[in-house]
Amino acid sequence: MASQLDLENQSKYLNEAIRKVKEHGFYTKRAMDTNDLSGALNHASDMLRELRTSLLTPKNYYELYMKVLDELRHLDDFFLQLVREGKKTAAELYEQVQACGDVLPRLYLLVTVGSTYIESRQAPAKDILNDLVEMAKGVQHPMRGLFLRNYLATACKDKLPDTGSKFEGRAGGNVTHAVDFILRNFSETNRLWVRMQNQGPSKERKRREKERQDLRILVGTNLVRLSQLEGVDAESYATNILPKLLEQVVNCKDTIAQPYLLDCIIQVFPDEFHLATLDAFLAICTQLKEKVNVRLILESMMKRLAAGAREANSSNKDTESSLHNKTPPHAFQAFTTCANKLLEEKGGNGVDLAELLRLEAAMLEFALECYPGRLDYVNHCFTTCGAILRAAGYIVTEDSSFKLIQDEQEAEQLERVLSLPLQSGTKLGDKEPNAVLKLELLSELSEFLPLRRRKDVALAVVQSILSRPNEKLDTIDKVEQLFAMISPLVKDPKNRAPDTDAKTLSGDARETEQEQLLVAKLTHLFIHPDTDGLFRILGTARRHLGQGGLQRIKYTLVPLVFRALALARQVRGIERLVAEYKEKQKSTEEGETRDTDAQQGDEETTTTEEKEDTTNEQSEKTKEETSTAAEEKEDFAEKKDQEIAVPTPQPQYSSRKVFQFVHEIVTAMAGSFPAISLSLFLDCALEADRCGFKAIAYEFVSQAFILYEDELPDSKAQLKALHLMIGSLLATYNFDETDYDALVTKTTQYAAKMLKKPDQCRMVATASHLFWPSNNDESSSGHRDGRRVLECLQRSLKIADASMSNSTSPGLFVEILDIYLIHFERANPVITPKYISGLVALIQEHIQNMDPGEPRAALQAHYNNTLARIHSKNIIPRD
Repeated sequence: MASQLDLENQSKYLNEAIRKVKEHGFYTKRAMDTNDLSGALNHASDMLRELRTSLLTPKNYYELYMKVLDELRHLDDFFLQLVREGKKTAAELYEQVQACGDVLPRLYLLVTVGSTYIESRQAPAKDILNDLVEMAKGVQHPMRGLFLRNYLATACKDKLPDTGSKFEGRAGGNVTHAVDFILRNFSETNRLWVRMQNQGPSKERKRREKERQDLRILVGTNLVRLSQLEGVDAESYATNILPKLLEQVVNCKDTIAQPYLLDCIIQVFPDEFHLATLDAFLAICTQLKEKVNVRLILESMMKRLAAGAREANSSNKDTESSLHNKTPPHAFQAFTTCANKLLEEKGGNGVDLAELLRLEAAMLEFALECYPGRLDYVNHCFTTCGAILRAAGYIVTEDSSFKLIQDEQEAEQLERVLSLPLQSGTKLGDKEPNAVLKLELLSELSEFLPLRRRKDVALAVVQSILSRPNEKLDTIDKVEQLFAMISPLVKDPKNRAPDTDAKTLSGDARETEQEQLLVAKLTHLFIHPDTDGLFRILGTARRHLGQGGLQRIKYTLVPLVFRALALARQVRGIERLVAEYKEKQKSTEEGETRDTDAQQGDEETTTTEEKEDTTNEQSEKTKEETSTAAEEKEDFAEKKDQEIAVPTPQPQYSSRKVFQFVHEIVTAMAGSFPAISLSLFLDCALEADRCGFKAIAYEFVSQAFILYEDELPDSKAQLKALHLMIGSLLATYNFDETDYDALVTKTTQYAAKMLKKPDQCRMVATASHLFWPSNNDESSSGHRDGRRVLECLQRSLKIADASMSNSTSPGLFVEILDIYLIHFERANPVITPKYISGLVALIQEHIQNMDPGEPRAALQAHYNNTLARIHSKNIIPRD
């Protein structure tokens, strides 16, 4: 091998060797031009002697080797031309080149002539190949021998007696001889490659390993040639090829060669071959050297088979059928058995936990890809991970606390194992309902992770459930299991680690918001055919979500409120059906009683003469009456059954109970989130009003008013809340006049107490709608008081006039004019054209006094539009 001095002079040695190769190559070609065979052989021998150097590193030797091969191609053509023209026979050339004195040049020339010999078919291909592979043993120098055998494989790659080849035949041999040639060449190549490890002093071991890595392609080329043979099928591969290859792998006992050769076998041969010989291949994996990373080999094989399954899936619409036909059911079991055996053999020798978890991740990925929907395989991998963690000392203590994984790589791999089935999408099995919830041990294994990674796993659970079509959470058990899986997103851990700071617990504000919005979406998956069952599910969800703390409940409890309001509407509908059914049933019973009384009266007024009729006549009449009465009774019963349908049974939890449930949730949020709670109280009031619960609706509005008074000091929040309160009251239609008047009066008072004069003016004017709702609204349109409308509008005018120093005052007048116009068009008798014309004159005066500019132009445009509306309605005449 090259010494340190040689490394410093590599460029000089290489350039000198290339110069000599070119020089001798030139003389060789000149001799070939004159058909001087002896001269060509002599110059070619001189050129090939440059390959005997020991001064070059493998990388530079390879460059020199390629220059020599370029020159040998010309010599190969020359030999073939001599044979075809009959100037020399192939046997004569084959004998003549063996007269070369040096071994290495002689063998290169022998291989070159041997290629021509096989091409001429003047001798059986199998005999020439056998002779060449044996003669190549003459070079035992590791690096020189490697390149020589590579040249042998390259020169003969298209001269093998493969099936369908022109060299195949009774005399030339068959595919068996081709396989034998490649295997023998591979065996010698591998032996030389392994010997390189022990050449030179031990201090240069690392450099030799790197050089071997650079030359490994020379060994793998033989396996590529073997996989390209047309005559090799799964049976011959299993019986003749793989056993010999695996024997070479085991016997070489080299930590570099074993993983490389096995990876070559995995990559170059087709999936069908691997599936047919999987057990034999995996059995060898347990016999490798101690330092060989078997996990990489198993992972490579699983990825190869998974890629084949994906390819089959892409070309076949029947997903599960194509994958299962491609990968037999025993494949996963075979990998599991191999992994377990490795754990048993190496478990006590300090095997890296991260490597074991990587192996389980690879197996899980293989199972998800090749066996979609097989949750038992996924759970098996989780169980194995649990056993690995227990063996490593990560156990659950008596107080149900978990020893957290501190190593970053180990935590990363465990998180990957837990996240893989959640990221697989449909591969987890769309046909399996609640497949995510059936992942056993997921929540338990995630407890070993640090909080940040636990949250990532929980987030993956949420995203997976939301992405699955037709997913339903229709039992309390499912809801409980779901919240156990996503507990890091729902609440803070009970046993907080010492190094868990507040930022880790709450996370970034934007990140927390996105997480909780996803959790909130789960509320819409709570479905149950029975209203009582759904109410229990919502109660369970509230119990878990309520533990989330202030940073979470403002996102998660809000959709729960609306889900409960929808339930209240559904329950109320059932209650009305039941009441209607009972009313109809009562009316029917009263009708039957009246008919019976009338019939008895008719019987009492029967005349004495009718009683004296003959017995036969009475008998016949009685039969006729009985028959007629029976027919009428049957018709009545049939009609009753058609008119009265038996409704759904009375729910156990009434709609009032649901509203109480909602009231408790919103009240719990009111102290921390007054604005949100106020809006929710108003939404609840609207729903209660639609259900006909006037008292409950009044209570909800009252609670909203209390929040407005006590918890909303900010003027912007008050302005927004007032708009909501006015809009909500306008949408109600069941309040008594007294209650409605009290609520709208209070709202108007709030409007009149706004801090800023423009806000005060606008809100008082807007509050006027409460006293004269639109006829088109399904609202409290019966509660109308035109006088109160005029009072609000006049008060808003006074407020606008009082803020004349404010530049927005003319704009306020125009806005008030718009509201005057609305009430006029709603036929409010108090709002007459006199008020509108007076306000128009006032606005024109103020606009004329404004300074020119953009504010005046915008106000003028607004006013012109309003004035055009007034003129179109002929409210006041045009000037």
